[in-house]
Amino acid sequence: MKKIIFSAILLFTYVLIFACDPLITVEGKEKSKYKRNDEVIVKVKITFTHRNCTVDIKDTKFEQEGIKILSGTDWKEVEPGIWERKLKIKIIAEKGQEAKLTVVRACNKGGCNLSKTFPL
Repeated sequence: MKKIIFSAILLFTYVLIFACDPLITVEGKEKSKYKRNDEVIVKVKITFTHRNCTVDIKDTKFEQEGIKILSGTDWKEVEPGIWERKLKIKIIAEKGQEAKLTVVRACNKGGCNLSKTFPL
């Protein structure tokens, strides 16, 4: 019983802390190691945990470290409160450097921040 109550408290706290739930996945087969000039298609999925977000989906920011965003689709609402966008990125980092894409949404309900690292 204590485990159930503890789990419920953790879930409730998670929902209160994070206003959205981001996910970054590689389309196709993900590599264990990437090289400079590799081009990768990633899908960014954001689920609003608070149904009435005050920040427009277009205000989502992407921070780039060792990568360059070449192109991207428009945001598409695939289900109510679930948005997706694909980005074509190019690895520009050298071996020993970091290649990372970070999704950032800032709002008064906590926003979200998630990074995906591409090992070199």
